[in-house]
Amino acid sequence: MLVGIALHRQDEKGLEKGYHWCLVIHPESYTASLTRTYEMVTRDERPQRTVTRQTRFARQPLSLSPNLIGVVHIGQVNVGEHHMDEFLRGFGPERDDYSTGGRGWTSAGWVTRCLRYLDMSELLRVRLTDEELYLRVTKLGGVIEEMKSRGQGIPVSVVHL
Repeated sequence: MLVGIALHRQDEKGLEKGYHWCLVIHPESYTASLTRTYEMVTRDERPQRTVTRQTRFARQPLSLSPNLIGVVHIGQVNVGEHHMDEFLRGFGPERDDYSTGGRGWTSAGWVTRCLRYLDMSELLRVRLTDEELYLRVTKLGGVIEEMKSRGQGIPVSVVHL
């Protein structure tokens, strides 16, 4: 199963800075008609002025997302979608056993946490620290945007970590 990070452009009114990160898997290609996506979404509930965070798992075509920048391919796991669902279901933002590095919970922090636990479980090798991963993925998002601005992008542009 391929494992990557889909980067999406943020809503200008959004609560996060930078890209919205979404973990994505598929047995063959990120350009498939349906890919499995895992993400943390944040809602600012007014007038209570409370912020709620929840995880969302879906099957969707990445190519139809108007805000998709592209995918950063991380690696492969030798487990199926059902196993990944079960594995990731245990890592909602309500758990407090993972340091967010002072950033609080963001989509990038949640995806990083999932990748770190995949690494610790020896399902996927991530050879970067959390901070290095964040900086590298963010930089690659800029590379994809530059490629697209020169007409070199495709509906689902993919770069390797």
